[in-house]
Amino acid sequence: MSAGIKQITVLMPAYNCAKYIKASIKSILNQTYKDFELLIVDDGSTDNTCEIVESFKDERIIYKKTEHKGTAAALNYGLDNASGDWIARIDADDLNVPVRLEKQVKFLNANPDYDVISSWSVYFNDKNRILFPLREPIIHEDIVLNLNLHNPLNQSGVMYNKELIKKERYDESFLLYEDYELFYRLRNKVKFYNIAEFLVYTRVRKDAKSSALKDEKIYEMLFNNAFKKLINSSNSKGEAFYWTSNIAWINYFFGDKKDARKYLYHSFSMKNILAYAATFLPENLFQKLLRLRLKYRINAIKENKKKFKEELKRLLKD
Repeated sequence: MSAGIKQITVLMPAYNCAKYIKASIKSILNQTYKDFELLIVDDGSTDNTCEIVESFKDERIIYKKTEHKGTAAALNYGLDNASGDWIARIDADDLNVPVRLEKQVKFLNANPDYDVISSWSVYFNDKNRILFPLREPIIHEDIVLNLNLHNPLNQSGVMYNKELIKKERYDESFLLYEDYELFYRLRNKVKFYNIAEFLVYTRVRKDAKSSALKDEKIYEMLFNNAFKKLINSSNSKGEAFYWTSNIAWINYFFGDKKDARKYLYHSFSMKNILAYAATFLPENLFQKLLRLRLKYRINAIKENKKKFKEELKRLLKD
């Protein structure tokens, strides 16, 4: 529970992000809210990340380089070395709009019962083209419900109480989805909120680690919970359908498409029928379909992207 924010640490883990980190740092230094430190934890980069960070002459920047152990370990190191009582997260390849910190500080000071907040986000690719805006659920109850299948709290817009998270820690056995695992674990212990404004620009990279690594750990976490809930929901048809469908989608996104097909067959809806048909695609085409995030792209077809393009251009300007 917030008792008024005293100091903010913007925590940025970085690993071989020399191509992107300059713009990310600038998006923080250009914040309208100025009272923060920017703690960059270099997770053993082998490129010229250090050189780029040290080219900035701003006393708010604190640069630490550690042995390469993964993002979760870098974040835990950051928690241990942060001076702020609140942590504002950002990844080294993402961008924050100038009012991000100001908006979040104002919200938390006015709503001290919230522990973890984030915001809506805009996704763009390596060619700096807007892909889609993403309006995630706003209120706590809807965020918790959505955590059953995906993380609705954008990691580069997250702000949380440091002492609360230090007690829990990031799970360093997760080589990806470390933020998702943490918030999923905290879902019944904290109060969440998403500010309904586009404060984050999230970069979609073809070389991102989530494109190369398998998702066994996040699958196991989600599936075990959903399967237990399904077993305990045998007397409620509506609840049983929800958890059967949830398990289908967990397998669809994180597990095996053949297993997804079995559960989709028993939880038919128009959405699930289309997903069922997609599971018959060759594996390479199926994985490509997943990476496209087709649902969000379709929803964005009628979206006026002009304002997002202009904001992105400003954020990337040298």
